[in-house]
This record gives sequence, structure tokens and C-alpha cells, in this order.
Amino acid sequence: MSDTLGNMLIEKGRITKSQYELALREKKRTNAKLGEILERLGFICHEEILEYIAKQTEISYLDLSSTPVDNEAVQLIPEEVARSCKLIPVEIKDGILTVAMSNPNDIQVIDRLKEITKLTIDPRIADEEMIHGYIDDFYGMAINPEETIEESLAQALSLDVVKEETAPLVRLVDSLMAQGIKDRATDIHLEVDESVGRVRYRIDGILQTAFILPKKIYRPVVNRIKIVASLDITESRVPQDGSFRFTYNSQEIDIRVSTMPIFYGESVVMRVLQKPRFLMGLSDLGYWGENLERFKRLVQKPYGMIVIVGPTGSGKSTTLYAAIKTLNSLEKNIITLEDPVEFQIPITKQSPIHEKAGYTFAKGLRSILRHDPDIILLGEMRDEETAEMAFRASMTGHLVLTTLHANSAAAAVARLLDMKIEPFVISTSLLAVIAQRLARKICSKCKESYTPSEEELSYDEELKKIKNPVFYRGKGCDKCKHTGYKGRIGIFEVLEATEEVRQVILRKGISSELEKASKMKTMLGDGIDKVLKGVTTIDELKRVIG
Repeated sequence: MSDTLGNMLIEKGRITKSQYELALREKKRTNAKLGEILERLGFICHEEILEYIAKQTEISYLDLSSTPVDNEAVQLIPEEVARSCKLIPVEIKDGILTVAMSNPNDIQVIDRLKEITKLTIDPRIADEEMIHGYIDDFYGMAINPEETIEESLAQALSLDVVKEETAPLVRLVDSLMAQGIKDRATDIHLEVDESVGRVRYRIDGILQTAFILPKKIYRPVVNRIKIVASLDITESRVPQDGSFRFTYNSQEIDIRVSTMPIFYGESVVMRVLQKPRFLMGLSDLGYWGENLERFKRLVQKPYGMIVIVGPTGSGKSTTLYAAIKTLNSLEKNIITLEDPVEFQIPITKQSPIHEKAGYTFAKGLRSILRHDPDIILLGEMRDEETAEMAFRASMTGHLVLTTLHANSAAAAVARLLDMKIEPFVISTSLLAVIAQRLARKICSKCKESYTPSEEELSYDEELKKIKNPVFYRGKGCDKCKHTGYKGRIGIFEVLEATEEVRQVILRKGISSELEKASKMKTMLGDGIDKVLKGVTTIDELKRVIG
């Protein structure tokens, strides 16, 4: 199979003969699979490997990132079978059960599935990490944190004195963390008022109250978190910052902890820095049609600057990673400066910022320029010095990808001018500014169509022109915790620095002039497209765009 796969990739122009020979030498040394070696060396991405293997074996490749999974199909297979055999049932149709598998050539497993379901099995090859993710989503994690929370809370309340090292309290705090991770929370909030404490999870950008903590328990819970984060439990009058690593379901997760004094005690916010199971592509993030083609073309430029803008938590870093994924090549020296490094990319030198040690973005950028880079990913332009150096790098033959806090693509240009960057430098170096937001996606399990109201159609003039429009929404179900939403997708606007845009920048034109000169599709326009395609709702657009 190695020879067939290698020759197929060479014929398609995906790898060179020298790359194939290098991979074969590594295969001889390590005895690993050729596909794994090609991916590890960064010659080809994981999804392409799966597609080519599917062609070899004449078994269809199933892209789980864009395929809804039917809960009824999942219920046909016991959890232990799904986990041990690395598979997830996808759908039942005309007596055929489609199953996503990491090894669809395993005849014994397919026969076992036939015996269990009494159906014909249609095996498809799919990404193993995504299969594990779906198993966790549909069957639940290896433990049930919610049951442990209720049990350990009752045990702790029965004690006369609750201390930070008490076993029930330790289990309670661990289970609160585990439940947040299971629910895909990005932040875990603990807060207290006159009568009770609360635990809230930020899921898909929205805070949801999860548990109530009696005041007897609240203080020990906070102290327990402060102990594991190496904070001072005797000091509650000033804010403190710390971190720790939490192991759940064999996965190491970094947790950043921030405490702040409030009127009735201390507030704690824990940022969950969970590494994604797989690196998403631009189309998976929500770059479609014209926006996708424009972005792909821009990142192939040999030099210049691309700036991603949006508020905190709008997915800017994820977009940068997806862009790097399209660029990764042995012929390019790609160096990143990040705070922190969130995802490891093959053949990329990723440098973590350490401000306490004096290693700032500006200092790192100075060092990068002495390392012969072709492409520089700069996590954020935080100050004038960093911005000036980044533009200087983009003018001296480097492609620079970076982020900035601004509300829109046009507003980002005004922000750069405020950072004392000369209009001539901006107009000469800037390739594009991309603004983005994250909107919640309609839950695929409880999605339904409906006829929109006049009020909804009045949100945008373009909607009024559509004959018999059909919108979609989620009714609410167990899968989405009765919110009607599950997961998020990006909404974008791409302001390309065309000649007309450069002229507006040179004369320091206002934002509306830039938008008019760019002829770009605005975030509102991109959002409306995704509403009409049944991906999100008008209510979500109002929430994230206004």
C-alpha cells in the first residue's frame, strides 16, 4: 500500500519524489505507516491522507466535520463497542447503517456490527480524533461528572467543618471542572452574592448557570482552586492570577485562573485552554465562496500584511492557524510568536511569549527577523513598537499574519493610524484586513424550518426582496441543552487593499469611504447568507453584529 499511496501522491503533484524518498527512509527507520510519516513531516495534511487511502481501498471518505450524526443510529451500538473499535454510527437509511471508522477494512468488526444491529453495514473511513470527539459527545465522557457533583456536594454539606483538602470537596471541584469540559465551556465562572454561590459555564459564547453552591461550601471551593493554581489563600483583598493543568479523560488541559475581590467574597474565572482535536481548515471555519477564494489568494502573496480583527473570543487565532495550514511547506521558513502556543503545526517554529521573563512580542519579533523567515505569524499587535516592527517586516520581503482588537475591518485601519503607523506605510504594506465574529450554529438534531415574521425580514433590506423565504431554528433538545444551538461558525468581512482602498488610506479617509471603496461583502451580508443557508439565525446575527 505504501508504494501505491506514494505513487498516487506523486502523480497528483501533492508530494515530490525527493519527499517520498525521505519519507521511505523514515519509514524504514521507525516502521511507522507512510501516511503518518508524510503527515508528521508536514508534506500533506491528515484529511488528504484519508481521502487518498479511501481511493486506494475503494471505501468512501466521510468528513465528519460537515456530516450530521443521527442519535438514533448511535443508540444502536453500545458505547464500549464504539470506543474499543474506534467507530461512530452516522445514519440509518433503507436498512443500511453508515458507520464512520478509523479502520473500515476490519471485517471482524463489521461482522460484529451486523450481528448487533441486524442491518447491512456501510463502512466509511473517517478521522480517528473526530470519531473520539463524537463518541464523547453522544455517549458522554468516561465518567459522569454531574452525578459526582451532586454526591460530593451532599457529602461535603454533611460535614461540620469543610476544609480544602477534604475528599468530598476535592471531588466536587474536580467534577465541576470535568462537567465544564464535557459541556465544551471556554470559561468557568464562580461568583457569590448575599445568599448563595453560583457556577456558570460559557458555552458557545453564552454564560449558562450550571450549579448553585451553598455559602458554606463556596469559600472552601474557591480556596481549593487557589491552592491548585498556586495562589495565596490567605489573601482575598487583591486580584491574583495563576494556572494549573487538569487531566480529564486522559487529556491534559491548561487552566488559567483569575480571582477578584467582590462585595460578598471572591469571584473566580477559569479559562479552559483545551487544545482542539484537529486543526480546522478555512472552509470549516465559515469562509465560503468569494471570501474563501480571496483569503486563499491573499495568503499566497510573498510579502505584505494580513490583519485579523475582532473582539476577544471571536476566533482570530483559529483563523491564523487555518491560514498557516494552507501555507505549510518545506520551501518556507514559518515562524510564529504566540501567547500561548495553542496548537502545534508541523515544520513551523512556534515561539511562546514569556513577558515575566522579558520575552515580549516586540523582542521576539526582533529575534525572528534574524532567523531568515519567509512567513511570520504574530499573535497580536499589542503596542506601537510591535506594530511598527511588524510593518517594517512586511515591507522587507516577509508575509506577516497578525491580529488586532477592532470592531470592523475599516475601523482597524483607523486603529493602525492611532498607533502612529504612517498612512504611506499602511497603504504600501497592507494586503487585507479581515473582521470576524462567532455566531452559534443551529443544532442539527432539532433543526426545523419556518416562515419568518415581518419583524425578522425587516432586519435587512435584502431579505425583503426574497420571495417566500424559509428560515431555520432549533426547537431545543438534550443534545443542545434545549438552547437550539450547538457549536459556532465564523461570520466574516474581507477588506482587500485594492488601489481604490489604498488611495482612501493615504488621505486618511473615514471608515464608510473604505467600505465603499473595497466593494466587500460586509459581516452582515455574510451573516444573512448563513441564515438563508440554515446555518444560524437572525437572533444570533443581532446578538453578535447588532
